[in-house]
Amino acid sequence: MSPENNGTTVYKRTCMILPPQTSSRGVWVGHQGEFIHSPLPTLEMQMFIIYLGTLFFHSLLTHLRFPRFTSMIIIGLILGNAFGKTGEKILFPFDSQETLGLISVFGYIMFLFYIGVKTDISVVHKTGRKAMNVGAVAILAPFACGMLAQYYVSSKFLEPNQYAKLPFIIIICSIAPFPVISSVLSDLKILNSELGRVGLSSALVSETLGISLSFVVSFCNNMMVVGKLRALADMGAAVLFILFLVFILRPSMFWIIRRTPDGCPVNDHYVYCILIVALLSSYASHHFNFLALFWPYILGLAIPEGPPLGTAIIKKLDAFVTGVLMPLFVTTCAVRVDLQQFMNCRRPDGKLDTFMLQVFLLVVITLLAKLVSCFLFALYCKMPWKDAMTLSLTMSCKGIVEMATCSFIRDIMGLPDNVFSFLMLCMVMNATIMPILISYMYDPSKKYAGYTKRNIEDLRSNSEFRVLTCIHRSENIPVAINLLEAIYPTKEEPLGVFVLQLIELIGRATPVFICHQLQNKPKTRSTFIDNVIHAFESFEQEFNGALAVNVFSAVSPAEMMNDDICNLALDKLTSLIVLPFHQKWSSDGNSIELDDKSIRDLNLSVLDRAPCSVGILIERAQMSHVFSPETPYSVCLIFIGGRDDREAFHMAKRMTKNPNVRLTVIRFNGEEERKDIKDWNRMLEAEILEEVRVKQKIGGASVKYREERVKDGPETALIVRSLVYEYDLIIVGRRDGIESPQTSGLLQWSEYPELGVLGDLLAYIPGRASIFIIQQQRMASDFQPEPSDDECLEVYETSRGMLAIALPGTFPNLGRFKIQLIGFFMMSFFMFVVSVKYNAMKNNIDLFALLYGLAFSFTNSRPNSTTFLLPTELFPTRVRSTCHVLSVAKADAIVAAFGLQNFTQGEDTGKIKKDDEDTGGDQLKGRSLEEISGEDGKEAEPTLSPNASGVTREQGSHSETLAKD
Repeated sequence: MSPENNGTTVYKRTCMILPPQTSSRGVWVGHQGEFIHSPLPTLEMQMFIIYLGTLFFHSLLTHLRFPRFTSMIIIGLILGNAFGKTGEKILFPFDSQETLGLISVFGYIMFLFYIGVKTDISVVHKTGRKAMNVGAVAILAPFACGMLAQYYVSSKFLEPNQYAKLPFIIIICSIAPFPVISSVLSDLKILNSELGRVGLSSALVSETLGISLSFVVSFCNNMMVVGKLRALADMGAAVLFILFLVFILRPSMFWIIRRTPDGCPVNDHYVYCILIVALLSSYASHHFNFLALFWPYILGLAIPEGPPLGTAIIKKLDAFVTGVLMPLFVTTCAVRVDLQQFMNCRRPDGKLDTFMLQVFLLVVITLLAKLVSCFLFALYCKMPWKDAMTLSLTMSCKGIVEMATCSFIRDIMGLPDNVFSFLMLCMVMNATIMPILISYMYDPSKKYAGYTKRNIEDLRSNSEFRVLTCIHRSENIPVAINLLEAIYPTKEEPLGVFVLQLIELIGRATPVFICHQLQNKPKTRSTFIDNVIHAFESFEQEFNGALAVNVFSAVSPAEMMNDDICNLALDKLTSLIVLPFHQKWSSDGNSIELDDKSIRDLNLSVLDRAPCSVGILIERAQMSHVFSPETPYSVCLIFIGGRDDREAFHMAKRMTKNPNVRLTVIRFNGEEERKDIKDWNRMLEAEILEEVRVKQKIGGASVKYREERVKDGPETALIVRSLVYEYDLIIVGRRDGIESPQTSGLLQWSEYPELGVLGDLLAYIPGRASIFIIQQQRMASDFQPEPSDDECLEVYETSRGMLAIALPGTFPNLGRFKIQLIGFFMMSFFMFVVSVKYNAMKNNIDLFALLYGLAFSFTNSRPNSTTFLLPTELFPTRVRSTCHVLSVAKADAIVAAFGLQNFTQGEDTGKIKKDDEDTGGDQLKGRSLEEISGEDGKEAEPTLSPNASGVTREQGSHSETLAKD
């Protein structure tokens, strides 16, 4: 039985065999068609087609940044519309639709429970004012505008049964579901960016209001359907369920967490019991006249997110729910869309479908209301306009939650096919276009572009050296402390260390960034982060007053950890980031025990976008080194040349101040090394190595120096192999993409480009020495391509053309009147020829360009020049400047004038001054043109700003001098 557009009901008769036969007896056994029409083979065929089609379209569209949700929708639209009625009967027989629909709805129920487990609802009361305002207005503004449009416009044209459906459509268009926003930000890999965190917090606030609104709408609908008393009883049951979750179930889950030893997984029996409760809550939700998916979602929100319990549940459900059930649900919803009914504004009797027009109007009104309100409130909260627009686009995204709600409303309230198809395709276009616009508008990596030098080589002496150290495992701690202790912080050259513990986001949807210096909560048991804090606090106490340590933790997806690292490095103005290598070596340093590819991907992404220098530390020593005269820390620097090697040299140079460090510098020279030094980089290298080569000292510390002359890479490799057992630490520059005779023949054997040629060679030689590969900060200018020959030729041709145009201006002075007369006459003559003979010259481009160039030349060399020369001789500055402004008052001048007026209306002198400086007013300094020119009888004053030579900026203990070119 199914409702049609005209309100009639169609009954379909089916035959069922009892007892039902789930599977067939095989392809070759039984009567014809038995295999195809059996429930289990039919379901398997449908699932195979859906998964294969989704995978195919996603592999094609992922390069265009289309989300996976779009691929699921596309395969559903194809299966529902491309094969006609005959194909639909074969692919989706009427008897199989109930089974497929049941499995897909069950998948959506488990999906909402899965999302609820990952959501940290406690973030709502910690949300700042910015996210709170945007989240509230994202749902209230479109809902209010939609309801007003419904009341004042739609009520005049619709019947009562159609009018009753509009509030539910308005809710679909108004909500900003947290699962949808989180999925979009995760797909775009901006989940833990500044904008991503604001968007997640705003979506969580909007989700809380949406849940409250759903309660109210469900209660009102129950009052109309089942009566007031039954509606009150159902609402009372919902309140009792929430109280049960808060006061009984959630405390029992914390009891489970306390019973679970640290680092151990939760017992599977507890997980299975929680899943059973989720299924029972779905039945109870349906029994008390709520949607069957509503209470499981509330139950998921009550479960503590993250490890150990939330993570255990997510691991059980992740692959099955997101990989198996969700494609079925999305595709089955899309199969029901009739593309022929899309934008069909006519009823079967030929009259205009006013219900379709009203739905179209409400969709447009709610979308515009959400975009404009979120944008304005973000601007009110002092966000940049581009970030405000991106945030409004993010909050306007649609996805699986709206699609599911629309499908349920169609089943319950009987939406017409044209309205249902229109709403579904609007959601598809929204889910496809919005992420593309967001990725175009917002690129968090742009702020990491290096315009200020933050590296070791350019760090001033007697200034604080700031280092960011990343920790993944406990094995990273002693080697990092060895490296930092070798640097030897002093009160004259202090060391600021920022320790960042990186934790993969599993079992929760919201990334977390924690500053442990701001936490004073007592710990009931020791955790890994407690060990990290204790180890670095003990290290800090050894260098009291010369070393400052700050510990942070970042919980985020593995592919987005690079943003946490780069953000912290940019915020703290660090000069070096220390990253652990992705492989863990055994205690004897001869074999590899662990190989984590996700850490390697992280290291590569940090090297590409880091705002400072980066070093990768390969740990061989498993224990902290005891620095003493009896057990000195031997360090070897391998130097070939290049900026990365210079950065490595300055890193080793800082270590020479440690009396317990013994440094050896080994320079590899090619056989055909040139004696004359004309290259700037080679001059720098010769200068920094001069003291080491001649005196074998750096400052007052003794240094061993030796040179090795090699002819190719294999000869270099033989010498390098002997170093891994002689030293505790080997420092080498990355030298990415630099080919030299000393390393020729080694590049094609390099497996890990993030280590460079020599770093990769050292990483695979067994030994006791730890390896530190360093890359100097990449500046923004490094990514700008050198001008090509074609570009240089274009500049040459343009300059030659401008010279030809400017030559007539060098003619002898003929008098101002004659200059004006000749200029206007020649300009008019050439323009007349061009206009009269235009059709004849369309195919002769050279002649047309010549005539137009001559007209342009006489215009500038004659009338334009005298227009500005004569007033200078005849009128004072005040009159001349006023008349010039009036004569050239074009659109750009009007815009500038009114733009400045907007600043002056607020009486904010700071803004007026800033606008004045931006438009060149900083040269006036409050003086009139007469004072500058000396026309008032006073001596003209210089207009150069006293701060033009340099400006000093200080942040914390780090100061920089920014000099203008």
